[in-house]
Amino acid sequence: MFKITDAEKLRDAYTLLAFIRDDVPTTVEQKSGMAAFMVSIKKEIRAYNNRPAPDSRIVEERGIDGYIELVQLPNELDKASKTDAAEWFRENRYYEFYPTAYDCSGQRFTNWYKLHRRCGHWFAYHSVSLDV
Repeated sequence: MFKITDAEKLRDAYTLLAFIRDDVPTTVEQKSGMAAFMVSIKKEIRAYNNRPAPDSRIVEERGIDGYIELVQLPNELDKASKTDAAEWFRENRYYEFYPTAYDCSGQRFTNWYKLHRRCGHWFAYHSVSLDV
């Protein structure tokens, strides 16, 4: 019923819970329905807060010039060599640039990437630009 998809909706859910708890007058018949509604909101809050972490995050935003993201490669590659990790990255995360007849196509393309190990996992700094 109340779907939380971002931080703004999470804040709204907490505000709604506080409002219901403090300010909504309820009769005896409405209390069970209101309690069920509050339980559903709390479940959505827990689901949003306990969602799995994404495998990449933007570490530097450059507006229309692109961004740099930090990508964690899959755990299956933890024992792999740097060559194997680079091959996986090129096959799965690398954005090729395909020239078009149109100017400013808006497509993403990889400028560069740098692989490194951190805490036993392979990570890559990935610089992505936009054709604008």
